[in-house]
Amino acid sequence: MSTTPDKLVERYLKHLEVELDDLPRDRRREIVDEIAGHIAEARAGLEHESEADVRNILEVLGDPADIAEEARERFEIRPPHPMQPFKPGWMEVAALVLLLVGAIVLPLFGWVIGVVLLWVSTAWNVRDKIIGTLFWPGGLGFSLFLLLFAASSSLSGSGGDACPVQPSTAPETDCVSSGGSSSSTNVLGIVLTTVVLVTPIITTAYLAYRLRRQPASAVA
Repeated sequence: MSTTPDKLVERYLKHLEVELDDLPRDRRREIVDEIAGHIAEARAGLEHESEADVRNILEVLGDPADIAEEARERFEIRPPHPMQPFKPGWMEVAALVLLLVGAIVLPLFGWVIGVVLLWVSTAWNVRDKIIGTLFWPGGLGFSLFLLLFAASSSLSGSGGDACPVQPSTAPETDCVSSGGSSSSTNVLGIVLTTVVLVTPIITTAYLAYRLRRQPASAVA
């Protein structure tokens, strides 16, 4: 699949911006504009521009990584140090466990302690902490409470026979079948049960994923 010259230039300049990400914004903009000007000037000198011509222009300019390295030397900017992977400690592990099952192990207080540890830790940013706190308060403990409450309500409301009895005729008449309604209710119940149980697990998995991606110097 062929690539138009404009897309080639756009991709090249975006790559250059990524390589210059550690430079101040004004310096980065200055270098990108300078390179874009060189490309525009070279393209203007082409009589019949082709994709191969544009590729040759970009190759002459050089790899964006090399241009970024030259810019750092010119402005005396040290390259960024690679971020070390964050190693979770007892606080982060306890926060994840208590957010998920704290309300079961220690009713009411377990999940609250998990929230406190979540906010005290520097392993997550503010957005992650808000998601962990508000997306499913109570964790699996609250989920089980909802399921038990729904089950008890269903049992208490299902007693008795819905068919009226005519004393002078057959034992049961005028019964109305509710099979379709019952089927749709069952499907809805399964969906809600799945959501209630899976949501806190997904939230905890998200926090664990963000934990692995955060550097040790993450700011809360």
